[in-house]
Amino acid sequence: MLAKCFYRKERGLIILSGREDVDDNMRIEEEQLLDLALDIMEESGALEAYRYILSHKSNLRSYGSQLYNYLYCLGALAGLKTEALEWMKEAIEVKRYWYRPTVFEDSDLDSLRSESIFQKCREISEKRYYKELENAKTVCTWDSVKSKKLALVLHGNQQNIQMCQKHWEALKGQGYQVEYVQSKTLDSYNLYRWDDEETIQLEQVVKTIQWNKYDSRILCGFSAGCNEILKNILYAKMKCEGIILQSPWIPIIETNMTEILTFIHDNSIWMEIICGREDKDCLYLTEKFAASARERNIKVRVEWSEGVGHQYPSNFSEILDGIQ
Repeated sequence: MLAKCFYRKERGLIILSGREDVDDNMRIEEEQLLDLALDIMEESGALEAYRYILSHKSNLRSYGSQLYNYLYCLGALAGLKTEALEWMKEAIEVKRYWYRPTVFEDSDLDSLRSESIFQKCREISEKRYYKELENAKTVCTWDSVKSKKLALVLHGNQQNIQMCQKHWEALKGQGYQVEYVQSKTLDSYNLYRWDDEETIQLEQVVKTIQWNKYDSRILCGFSAGCNEILKNILYAKMKCEGIILQSPWIPIIETNMTEILTFIHDNSIWMEIICGREDKDCLYLTEKFAASARERNIKVRVEWSEGVGHQYPSNFSEILDGIQ
């Protein structure tokens, strides 16, 4: 199932915003290719998006369960039933990937539903998912105090620790000990998501590390990881010195903004907010949140990335270099 990395679904497809053309010889990331494919689908349909992925798949540095998810969903939508089933079979029987059960319920896959291969793959995948669920737990890379300053980083939906490490390591240049938190909520093979419930995993993490041994503590997040941070501000009253929100998907502010900003103001927490001008799903709430923070005289710096969608801007490391 292709679903937005910050939880909003559209035809069951994982949609990431923002687009750049890819040169045939360019080595790219999986998320970038899938991002482009979804733009093509919106403009030209599932078949063209499917063909685009196939023609550029060899340019990827690496790929996993998400790419197969796109191939069998787009293939099914494009009427390529046999090919779609082959991609699903390769993902689950050969690669031994698995997906959360709701993936197989999407209307994208209706044309495959009566096929024995589909039913077999669904059964295998669900067994693996529930087996993984038995041992699912929140993961944190922290093991000891190594600096006077600590940055805890939360990934977005359909991501993991490894996928966000490459972006946030620049904080080490500012003297921060950078550690990562990975959600216990399973998405698919080696990918995780933050749930919509009031469960606050970050609070439990902070209880297991020496949080109060640091002079400066900042919470950092991408997309749905930002919503998880604000949930902890709201429900756990978690104190820190600063918050960095990149491409914030923050539906929690629609009902709880006053309480969240009151706590941030009263505890002198500074904020850095970075959002792409082309991030259609996150821009409105981000603008609303930033404006309300300024009205309350909260120390907030906002970076609007021109021409960027729901992704890290190319100058993200430079932005982090300016963090206190």
